[in-house]
Amino acid sequence: MKQILVSQRVDTIESYNERRDALDQKWADFLWEAGIIGLPVFNHALSLNEIIKSIQIDGILLTGGNTPVEYGGSAPERDNTDNFLISYAIKNNIPLLGVCRGMQSIVIYFGGSLHKVENHVAKRHDLDSSYNVNSYHEYAPDNSGSELDIIQKATDGVIEHIKHKNLPIAGIMWHPEREKPFNKRDIELFNAFFNRSI
Repeated sequence: MKQILVSQRVDTIESYNERRDALDQKWADFLWEAGIIGLPVFNHALSLNEIIKSIQIDGILLTGGNTPVEYGGSAPERDNTDNFLISYAIKNNIPLLGVCRGMQSIVIYFGGSLHKVENHVAKRHDLDSSYNVNSYHEYAPDNSGSELDIIQKATDGVIEHIKHKNLPIAGIMWHPEREKPFNKRDIELFNAFFNRSI
C-alpha cells in the first residue's frame, strides 16, 4: 500500500488552554479503502523535516480545516506546514493532493486568490450530471493562478477541482471522508492519483 503524509487541522480548546493538531478518524477508513496508509504529521516544522528524512513517502495529503491566515484564519502553523509540504512535493516530484483547505493552500501557493462564497457550507451540489458532492467551505478560488488548470466547477460556477499543469499536484474542494458510504468515484480518484499522477 502507498504510504502518504497527512496534514492536520489546528483546534483550539479554550477550557484547557490548548491548541491541538486534529484529524477526523474517518480519514483512516477512507484512505484504507483507497489502498493508502495515512501518516498524520504535526504542524511543527522541525519534527516534520525529520520525519520526511526518516521514512519512505509516496505522497502527501493536505486535509481540510482552518481558514488561511491572510483570509482571517488563526492558525499560522497550519499555513507553514502546508507551504512546507507543497515545497517538498515540488522539489521531490511527489504527488500532493489538497482537500478543501488543502486546495486553498495550493491555489495561494501558486499565486491564485480566494473569495467568499455563499451556499457552500453544509450543502451539496452537482459537479456534473452524475457527481454530487458535499461542501463545507466559506472560501473558494477566485482564480487558480497561471500554473493550475481548472478541472471541474460546481453548477453555480465555483471552482471545485484543480490540477497543476506539469507537476503531480491537484486539489478538490469537497470532503470524500465525510460521505457515508464513501463514494466509489472518490476512492478511485485517490487510488489513481497516488498510484499514478492524474
